[in-house]
Amino acid sequence: MLHIRRLLCSSLVLCLGFAGVAGGAEPFEGFLEKHCIHCHGPLLEEGDIRIDRLSRDFKSGADTHHWAEAIDKVNSGEMPPATEAQPTQDEIAAFVANLDARLKEGRAARMAARPAVAHYRLSRKEYQNTVYDLLGVRYDPTKPGELNEDTLWHGYERIGSQLSLSPSHVDRYYRAADLVLDRAFPAAPGEARTVRKTAAELRYGGGKAQQAALDRFGVKRPLRYLLYPGNVQPALAPHWFGRTGPEQSGLYKFRVQASGIRPPGGQTAHLSVGVRTGEETVDGLIEFDVTATEDDPQVYEFEAFLEMPATLHFCVVSTDVVDRRQGAAFRNALGSSSYIFTHSSETALLNPNAPQMFDGDGNGIFSTVILDWMEWEGPLVTEEEASRRQGVVPPEDAAPEAVADYLQRFAERAWRRPVTVDELENYLQSYREERDAGETTAGAYRIALQGVLTSRNFLYLVEGDPTARARLTDAELAARLSYFLWSSMPDDGLFAAARDDALEGEVLEKEVDRMLADGRINRFIDDFSRQWLQLHLVGTFPPDKALYPTYDDWLETSMRAEPVEYFREMFAKNLPVEDFLDSDWTMANARLCDFYGLPAPKTGGFQRVSVKPKDHRGGLLTMGAVLGLTSDGTRHRPVHRGVWVSEAIFNKTPPPPPANVDPIEPIPPQGTKITIRQRIEAHANNASCAACHRNIDPLGLAFDQYDAVGQWRTREQVPTGVGEDPVVDASGVMPDGQTFADSAQFKQLLLEDRDEVARAFIEHLCTYALRRVLTVDDQDGVQAIFEEAKRGQYRVKDVVRAVALSDLMRTR
Repeated sequence: MLHIRRLLCSSLVLCLGFAGVAGGAEPFEGFLEKHCIHCHGPLLEEGDIRIDRLSRDFKSGADTHHWAEAIDKVNSGEMPPATEAQPTQDEIAAFVANLDARLKEGRAARMAARPAVAHYRLSRKEYQNTVYDLLGVRYDPTKPGELNEDTLWHGYERIGSQLSLSPSHVDRYYRAADLVLDRAFPAAPGEARTVRKTAAELRYGGGKAQQAALDRFGVKRPLRYLLYPGNVQPALAPHWFGRTGPEQSGLYKFRVQASGIRPPGGQTAHLSVGVRTGEETVDGLIEFDVTATEDDPQVYEFEAFLEMPATLHFCVVSTDVVDRRQGAAFRNALGSSSYIFTHSSETALLNPNAPQMFDGDGNGIFSTVILDWMEWEGPLVTEEEASRRQGVVPPEDAAPEAVADYLQRFAERAWRRPVTVDELENYLQSYREERDAGETTAGAYRIALQGVLTSRNFLYLVEGDPTARARLTDAELAARLSYFLWSSMPDDGLFAAARDDALEGEVLEKEVDRMLADGRINRFIDDFSRQWLQLHLVGTFPPDKALYPTYDDWLETSMRAEPVEYFREMFAKNLPVEDFLDSDWTMANARLCDFYGLPAPKTGGFQRVSVKPKDHRGGLLTMGAVLGLTSDGTRHRPVHRGVWVSEAIFNKTPPPPPANVDPIEPIPPQGTKITIRQRIEAHANNASCAACHRNIDPLGLAFDQYDAVGQWRTREQVPTGVGEDPVVDASGVMPDGQTFADSAQFKQLLLEDRDEVARAFIEHLCTYALRRVLTVDDQDGVQAIFEEAKRGQYRVKDVVRAVALSDLMRTR
């Protein structure tokens, strides 16, 4: 087939056909005159391109992207159009070789003239990881008042040209450094304690009166805490921690013995623990499905970093209760001390005046969580975290030379390169001035540490030196690799290899393989997949509750996690890239299994789940997150879905719509109900829209059998108009004439373009790794990675490894 990727964005592509020399003119210009100017010149300007006006100064690189696109079109055989005279293959080859030589000559000239220094500011996530790996400090830069939000470029939050530094950034970086140092070297470290609370203590104030009632009824089961939807209930009170204050903030480990009651046909019980945001909601710090049964409870264990003073609450997340709860009366009755619970079979204990929670057979009416006990331990400091702070601060009686040595060692780790004492003179001078003013060694040294942590050498990846050069030093390469694969600074092993100038050949391969096997690779998995797939858009337009009543916060969180967990499985199993397009499995938790109609998992959390054709799932394109992020909360948007497929799967960004194009109007109350597809087709009849819609729409219309939140349907729910809801039509015609009947057949067409999907994936990886937009100058490097990946059948982990070991990673 004619590659789908090459059919995208054709309105931007040059309709070039190249043949022999015209009229004895210089060969290059002769080709253009004979086969290009007719369609792209003063008489006709297809695609808004004028060949006669494109720059011939290839050293400037002004129009190299247009010339590179011309090569792509000519090589693919798409141009000249079938209605025009066709050049021979020899003529095409001669011209392409000529043009390619000009592009490479210009590229070499630009490389030689590049600035000596490049700066790439750390993203918030990278800053967070770096201070943890440097000092073992947990710091959340996304909290209100902390670091400024990163500017995105097509979902990527680490593109150097986008990450500027404003005065407000500088002020926040100083505050962040203070907080990091406070946590690394607290004035009074908190002692770790363990506190355990039973259900009787949590719910019944000790439960003496309730226990007496149980004795009267002859009930031998213990009191249990019934957590029900529609109510936020206390979980952790500040006085449980003893002393409160910033010095007690830290990492806490929690253990909860719990079980869940799932009503027939209802949702798996789900518990959210976090900060209360409303009468029925919390901002979840900890989220998990409770799949254990009432008679076989399970101990759930998790960790969280708490800022003191902390007051957390429980909230059972469910949509079952929306229409049945009876407002305040429901919560007051079930929350009263007279409502005693031990087991769903003990109905005699339940307050008869309270709204029902169980039917006569003991089946739950709502999804509920039963809590037996809760235990917390903290604040905790792991041995690994503590080791990262050892040897950072000099002893109180340290001589000035020793202080300089301490600071030099710290700065080399923080700045990720060799550092001379002369570079630290300003920081050491500040230290000396503080000491002269009577400050302790530790207090004065802290000023120097703050200077190191607010230096551009820490906040930026600095590549280059005063002498212009084409390749990175080993220290710069180590940093580029670590921020690619770990989203953080190099570790001691990578530092050592860089210090010995040994990052090449077998040593480099060994280091990359070690990094790929290290647990920190999960940062790459989390960060790359989230940015590549633009998952920040999930939930941008909250679905209308009236139209999508089963949609809840936990479903949204689960949807956002599914593509990430899917990528993690593909990376761990080294699966081929075609599984991104279609597969007979997905990664799902209990909530997603409910939503997709899949068999419920036996345990909580995400796990690999088999899917069959009747499930209409498999691969990224039919995941709820992908289908939902391209919707507007009330309806699906096929054009936006097509744009997402174009960008994420083929790395091609379609041109923006023309100015002053009329929007798609809603159906009037008395109008006939028609599908969004039919309305788009009427819209696309506009001549200024038709060219782009022809290439974008099929990519989105293929998924019209999925609604705005990604549920399968056969009819489109149309809220206005008269008549029956229309039958969905997910068929389409690709620009090359190939047809498909539905998303399953469309996926097969994509699978035939496996090479192009793999190339686009490589380009996305390179954009992420290099922290910049790829240009025509990178084509040779991308091609080398592509050929290496193809030999390995495009297996995901192998592709990532090929990028890490590529010449592009070593080139400035």
